[in-house]
Amino acid sequence: MGPEAIRALRGEQSRAAFARQLGVTPLTVYRWELPQAAAQARRPRGRVMEALRQLAEGGQPALPPAPRLASHLSRQELSREENTRLTASLAILQRADWRAAENSLLEMLTSGELRTPGARALASVGLAYAYRWGYEDVRRAFAVLLPHLAEADAGLLPAESVEVHVHSMAANLYASPDGRIFDAGKMNVHVARAEALLRPHHFLYAEVRCQLRMAEVAAAFYLGAPELLARQYGRLEEALAEVTDPSLRLMATHGLAHEAAIRGDVPLATRRFRELAQASARLGYGLLEARSLAFLAQHRLDEACEPDEALALVRRSRVAFDGRLGRSFSFIFAARAEADALLRLGRFAEAETVLAEGNTVAEELRWTPHHLVVQQARLLYLTGRYAEIHQLAHRLTRYTGPIQQPLTRAYGCWVEALADWADGHAQRAAEGFAATHARVLELGGWPYLRRDASVCEVGARAAAGQLPESRAALRRARAILEQFPSAWSTALLHRHEGWLLAREGHLREAREKLEASLATFSLAADLPEAAVTRRTLAAVARAAGEPGAEAWHQQSEEELRRYGITPPPDFSAIITPVQELPSAEAAPRLGAESLGVPFERLAVRGMGATLIQRELVAVLEGLFPGRGPRLEELDSQGHATPLLGEGGEPASEWVEFGDGCGRRLRVGVAGPLPADGRALISALARLAGFALEVAVLRGFAQVEAPLREPEAAPDVPGFIAASSAMRKLKTELAGLSGSRATVIVTGESGSGKEVVARALHRLSARAARPYVAFNCAAVPRELFEGQLFGYRRGAYTGAATDHPGVIRTAHEGTLFLDEIGELPLEVQPKLLRFLENGEIFPLGETRPAQVDVRVIAATHRDLGQLVREGRFREDLYYRLQVVPVRVPPLRERREDIIALARHFVSQLTPEGQEPPQLGPDALAALVAHPWPGNVRELRNVIERSLAFGALPAVLGADRLRITG
Repeated sequence: MGPEAIRALRGEQSRAAFARQLGVTPLTVYRWELPQAAAQARRPRGRVMEALRQLAEGGQPALPPAPRLASHLSRQELSREENTRLTASLAILQRADWRAAENSLLEMLTSGELRTPGARALASVGLAYAYRWGYEDVRRAFAVLLPHLAEADAGLLPAESVEVHVHSMAANLYASPDGRIFDAGKMNVHVARAEALLRPHHFLYAEVRCQLRMAEVAAAFYLGAPELLARQYGRLEEALAEVTDPSLRLMATHGLAHEAAIRGDVPLATRRFRELAQASARLGYGLLEARSLAFLAQHRLDEACEPDEALALVRRSRVAFDGRLGRSFSFIFAARAEADALLRLGRFAEAETVLAEGNTVAEELRWTPHHLVVQQARLLYLTGRYAEIHQLAHRLTRYTGPIQQPLTRAYGCWVEALADWADGHAQRAAEGFAATHARVLELGGWPYLRRDASVCEVGARAAAGQLPESRAALRRARAILEQFPSAWSTALLHRHEGWLLAREGHLREAREKLEASLATFSLAADLPEAAVTRRTLAAVARAAGEPGAEAWHQQSEEELRRYGITPPPDFSAIITPVQELPSAEAAPRLGAESLGVPFERLAVRGMGATLIQRELVAVLEGLFPGRGPRLEELDSQGHATPLLGEGGEPASEWVEFGDGCGRRLRVGVAGPLPADGRALISALARLAGFALEVAVLRGFAQVEAPLREPEAAPDVPGFIAASSAMRKLKTELAGLSGSRATVIVTGESGSGKEVVARALHRLSARAARPYVAFNCAAVPRELFEGQLFGYRRGAYTGAATDHPGVIRTAHEGTLFLDEIGELPLEVQPKLLRFLENGEIFPLGETRPAQVDVRVIAATHRDLGQLVREGRFREDLYYRLQVVPVRVPPLRERREDIIALARHFVSQLTPEGQEPPQLGPDALAALVAHPWPGNVRELRNVIERSLAFGALPAVLGADRLRITG
């Protein structure tokens, strides 16, 4: 059928409409209509030719048959042997066993056993997949795919089902972080071509659709374009719902974590990176574990974690990638977090080495250098290398690379403004920071640079004497920090606001802001910024003429030099005091005026629960020196668990408060207090409670299980141990693994006693042998003995066959006797005999049988009370009490609530669907509920909440069906 006949059949329809009717792409129709001599001309064939004949005869073409897929590889045009081999290799890819998959696919491609073009193309797609996602080697992946990409563009591949995979892989490669290959325009072209091929089969190819969405999100992130990410919001998560491939699900979730970070939902991003690191470690997916740990380290630094924590995450990131991280794009992000942490520790030489390595990788990849610019500029500023700051700004503002050129030049504008500040040109610096902010808004509003520019502008305008403009910049900075919270950036803003207040003559308020800044930097162990803030305090005191301020100022400058820090420009000479500045050596004054700094310290945006608790204790140490303040958590019985503070002298004053989510805490100090001391502690405790509640609602106070538990507490499926009590219990169970001693597990109904019993079995040497559970409350009294010990046929009326009994069934394994308190009195002597010598007498037998069984019993009753009432034998009671284990009720281990809820959400979500995220309001509601039914009630609530209607992306409090 020639081009004229095709055009006649199409008539007035557009090529796109005609292509949809036939199940092909508009480009294919265009090629059919080209003159036969044209190089790109193609002729219809196969099923499409048959559909055109039907159309020419006046009928309607049947929709093209949906390709039969075997784990999203098409059988069409493949022999049975080829399909079998390719499917097996795909299964290896899904397990993230990249080396094995690479070897298998290379062997197929080099041996000649793949005879059809489609099979060779699909094998190359799989190999490119392994290189891109397993090794982050984009260039090698592109080289493997390139020949087949040309075939797809020329329409030479035998089936559209093969083309769609080629285009999908090409889209992801063009959206990869390599400057020689990254091309958002070409990515969009291949996404469009793949979607055109997918459209007739919209219900198939779930993995391909997910890969296309991943490409779009990655391209938007690497372009530094928040508005493009906003357009993609929700599409990747929707595509992920139908994906079952475990490694692909992890990759897509990584994209969702970045999407959340750019959107300002930092807690969600942090949680996703943490969960990704855990899941990738379990799967053995080194690259993704390494990347997730690197981003997690940076987010934790934003939350003002201690630098050593971030360095530990980076070290694990390097180990996770088995030493190969140094040549990949992921190293840039690991280097950024590592350099940031080293700068906070004052280890400038090491930070410079790491930054140099990161910049080398960026140059090799022909990538933008702006990811490392903030840390590099800060290093140069702290060490007084101001000329090099100007040089760095010059390189950035004249950056001609293909990746994020406008954004990189905007970073150059910010660095130039910092250089002007370092040179003492405050007004020029202020204009530069403002220009940076305006330019970033024009480029779509990259949030990190917006935040840095706005915070710096406040200090620069204050130093330049532009006080109204500084106030306006302060309002902007606060608004940005509300949207993108960061405890560290908030501390820096407090320091700049202190300068502003000092310029306005409000020296007492300035001191409060500066002391709040100093407290946060000190708590975050940022030695250089804490030292710079102390010097700022001294400069303000000196400008106000405070006695001894000159010596204090000299001491602070000596401290800077000890750290290797060049004292930054001093603008204090322009301060005109209109208030008396309180002496730094003066004893703290109690009362309303003493609350300013503590309130500032406890209200820092982006501060997590642990940091708030530490800050509360630190504030009390400052207000009540030598009184040994401490913080404890109270359970439902009033028992206290120490959290922070030294023991020593007992506290004489305690103040209880809640965190707004069900936990009760108390804070106390030792010794006599001044008249208003208790009122002050009460006010601070209440403020800390409000801060903790806000942190929970914003997601910063969520209890996270450790990334890896200690070796003493091995992993047990289904055993959730986020609280200290359950982690301790898990360690104890591991210690019992080598014993065969009888264990009695006590605890309220629904608290998880059987989970503990199963954990004991799985951790023991009997794990491969039977585990038999027997509920003593569920068996009729008259059948109890036979069910437990067994019987021979004819032993009693109705005994038609032999029955071994549950004890013999558990031979060499573990027997779990649930609700042992319901055991009939007449059966208890026989059980005691079995526990003492391992012998049982089945009904109808004349000789005892020896059985090797470890017994774990459980009860929610008070067996001691049953003994006193004569309903339980005392000798059996003491025989069972060899190793007593208590499972605390859920209300006493509230840290487990969120971890258990997420576990149940994941467990109860239908297979193939994405588990919904628990919203902050839902988390608060879950933690606040008393849970009288314990873990069983929590599981029922989650199951009930997921049973009504379609699964939401976020499960909010309005969807939780908590009764009572």
